[in-house]
Amino acid sequence: MKNKPSRRSTFLPRRLAARLSGSQAASSWSRPVVQIATAGVSLGIALIIVASSIVHGFQSEVRDLVVGFGSDIQILSTLPQAQQVVLDPETAHRVAELDAVQAIHPFYTKPGLLQSSETLEGVMVKGIGSDTYQDMLLQSMQAGRIPVLASSDSVVLSAVLLNQLELELGDRVSMYLIGGPTGMRAKTLTVGGVYETGLLEYDASFVFIPKGNIQQMAGWGLEAQVRISNNQQAEALVFGASYPVQYSWTGFRANADRVPLSWRGKGPHNLDEAASMSSVELVVTARDSDPYLTADTVMLRFGEGGWLAIPAGGGWRFHASGYEVFLKEGANLGAADEAVYAALPLGWGTETVLEQAPEMFTWLGMLDLNVEIIIGLMVLISVINMTSALLIIILERRAMVGMLKALGMADGQVLMMFFWQAVRILGRGFLFGNIIGFAVVTLQHETGLITLDPQAYYVHVVPIRVDVSSILGIELMAFVICAISMWLPAWASMRILPAAAMKLKD
Repeated sequence: MKNKPSRRSTFLPRRLAARLSGSQAASSWSRPVVQIATAGVSLGIALIIVASSIVHGFQSEVRDLVVGFGSDIQILSTLPQAQQVVLDPETAHRVAELDAVQAIHPFYTKPGLLQSSETLEGVMVKGIGSDTYQDMLLQSMQAGRIPVLASSDSVVLSAVLLNQLELELGDRVSMYLIGGPTGMRAKTLTVGGVYETGLLEYDASFVFIPKGNIQQMAGWGLEAQVRISNNQQAEALVFGASYPVQYSWTGFRANADRVPLSWRGKGPHNLDEAASMSSVELVVTARDSDPYLTADTVMLRFGEGGWLAIPAGGGWRFHASGYEVFLKEGANLGAADEAVYAALPLGWGTETVLEQAPEMFTWLGMLDLNVEIIIGLMVLISVINMTSALLIIILERRAMVGMLKALGMADGQVLMMFFWQAVRILGRGFLFGNIIGFAVVTLQHETGLITLDPQAYYVHVVPIRVDVSSILGIELMAFVICAISMWLPAWASMRILPAAAMKLKD
């Protein structure tokens, strides 16, 4: 029995609020004010949805492009003498097994210069191959194709660089790689592909060539060959060494026994001295003055046509600038960076995408502040509109309030009646705002109707990414704030005296 009064006390205000918002509202002179308040709330919610979706779209689009040119985490050498790492499959497997890691690939980069007949541009040269990340480049290709052979002399340029260098697809261009033990090395390449991401700051800097060209031109390892003359003289030739190297010649008999040879230095050496051998192996290694160049090997085999030199292909094949680590969706960058670093050997370190492009992510972070300001302003405007509308409604219903109080309705029930009426108006505003807001972002996402200047905004069209959980959280917070704010204007109904209200009615 004690619960019945409390149920009635909550049911009656809500029932009256429903009637006041229903058929009776149509003939009310406060109806235009309520409609304006509803429209204001709807507009505010729609703007919150649009602003949040655009900012998340910008952040996602730009971040994906920046990561596409680099990665979430880069593994680099921390040794001052080495500008590269020796590829280590065991370490790569260890990193790939981490929970947050989606993929790991070696990468190859060097600063360089591109020279056409008209102009010269500084660029960042990045190598591509079967073991490198190519998704971003594949999605951005506008013409031509990505070179797949390590021996290819093709280069992929952005549309921006193509215009700056006044080149066309198929033209020849000179490339100079800077740095490394051999200083600057030149190579002539053919423009084989054109890409465009819209991120002009990166499009104007990055060019892509087969990774073997970078490895070889950068001088990351020794490359040995042997020249055999007609009079059976063998002479070693070494490329990529900025300091003296040492040569080790070893013979092998048919039964695979090793036979030390007395040969010293690069030669030439008389192969007749190895007539009893089935093969001779040359190993070229760097001396202590240049300890970060990988050794190379050449095998000399004796056949029916005489001696034949078979090079291994160059020690530079085992080097890279480092590894690129790509994380799974939603992975924590800081925690993943610590886990990757813990899996690395001594002399290796990590660098996150935030450290690679701090200015870009500072700009993206400032966009969050803009959204927070928009949300605050829209909530404030909604509260002001609703407060004005509710006070006008209370003023209009003074006579009714006096009658209800004269019939015994408590002040608290009167307050609750106007509170629930305000909540119903808010609910309609939020409903219409969601319909308008999601309609706008869906239209933009499907059609790309609103375009942008990529020189100022990095992208061609306004990007959209709807984070439903984030929007629901914002709307819930805004609804609670607006609803709580309605208690203050609703409090004015408690100051209405029955006698004064009844006189006003008469």
